[in-house]
Amino acid sequence: MRIGSQIDSLILTSAAVSLFLAINGDPSWKVAGADNSKLLTVQVSPYYFQTIATGIAPAAQFLGSLGSLTRALLFLTFVVLTATGVSSNAWWRELAVYFSLSALSELYLSFLLMYHYTETVFLGSYGIVLPSSGISRLSSVLVGLDLNSYANPLVSAGFNLPFYLGFLGQVLVGASQILKGLQQRRKLTAQKGVAAIFTPE
Repeated sequence: MRIGSQIDSLILTSAAVSLFLAINGDPSWKVAGADNSKLLTVQVSPYYFQTIATGIAPAAQFLGSLGSLTRALLFLTFVVLTATGVSSNAWWRELAVYFSLSALSELYLSFLLMYHYTETVFLGSYGIVLPSSGISRLSSVLVGLDLNSYANPLVSAGFNLPFYLGFLGQVLVGASQILKGLQQRRKLTAQKGVAAIFTPE
């Protein structure tokens, strides 16, 4: 059997996405002042929670441990997917696929925990909930980084590329699994047809 016939391009692409997500340090979600850079900056990633704002406590210690675990799982996912993409007919392919899907799902679980922590911190400190996307006016008085008070300031929030790439990785792995299942079903159907031809009546 030729090596080229064992290569799964969808899995290899997903492996590249996993590696990019593992080494990328950009936030998945960001909030900042819409018209004032001295208001605040909040960055949330599956690996960290970072805020530059007055009156906000530093991130809890467990968030750093959670981020390190998530990054380690993504590096392992890259290794597993690369091995699976090169040898797509290996007996451990199913295990590798489901592990990868689980790790990519954990990426969003980690992000949601960081995101929920952010909401809790701002709700406790200012009594506000930050917008998830778009430009919104906060119904509160915030103390900016310059120690001036800003009443009902405008903030902009949005999700960045890393947030969407995780979904892309899951879709690629899932599509590969579906195509593999369809190929196996066609082979079984063909084998049954050949067997029926040579089966005596």
